[in-house]
Amino acid sequence: MTRRCFILTATLCAMLLASCAKIKEVAPSLPAPEVEEPAPKEQQVIPAVVVEPEPEPEIEEPAPEPAPIPEPEPEKEETPEPEPEPAKSAEDLEYERSVGNMDIPRNTFEDDKTAILRIIHELSDVMQTFDYRTWVTYVDKASIEYWSRPTNLRKAQSRLPIKGLQLKALEDYFKYVFVPARMEREVTEIRYISSTHVKAVHVTQEEKDIVYYYFNKINGVWKINIPPLTE
Repeated sequence: MTRRCFILTATLCAMLLASCAKIKEVAPSLPAPEVEEPAPKEQQVIPAVVVEPEPEPEIEEPAPEPAPIPEPEPEKEETPEPEPEPAKSAEDLEYERSVGNMDIPRNTFEDDKTAILRIIHELSDVMQTFDYRTWVTYVDKASIEYWSRPTNLRKAQSRLPIKGLQLKALEDYFKYVFVPARMEREVTEIRYISSTHVKAVHVTQEEKDIVYYYFNKINGVWKINIPPLTE
């Protein structure tokens, strides 16, 4: 069985081969179809992608504050320069020295100075003649009472530069104390202690005051005042 199949198969194959050879001879050989090879793909140039850095976010700076508009300066009023004070006269300077800080009118000062210098001039004649009775009329009552007391006279006696002189009465004080201290002394100006109490002085070249008299105004009249002793 197997053999028969083999033979049959071989016969069929031979027949097929013969048929194929006969066909080959009869039919012209056809050129083999050209198979177009696919064209090589062009290399696609991929452009380089340039990655630009992202810009940093802009920080908005605050707008500068507008400069303050300066206010216009007020116009300065031109003050006229004070005129220089005229130089003071000798009389003005003496008046200022005499009254100091007290409110003594100029005419009062002139009247008082005139009256006091007149009394001093009259006393110069009284002292030259040692006219005690006339001298007493120029002295105020309080001074006469004080210097008439023996105890006060003894205190004054102990202070005299000349030892041995005795002061027993006011007349002795007039002769040995009052007159020698003032004879031929020049008095040029007055100084107010109060409106009714004044010193009569001599001004030295060093502008120092030497006091020679004290005066009190009593009932409108200037009288000599002899200050009491100081302890």
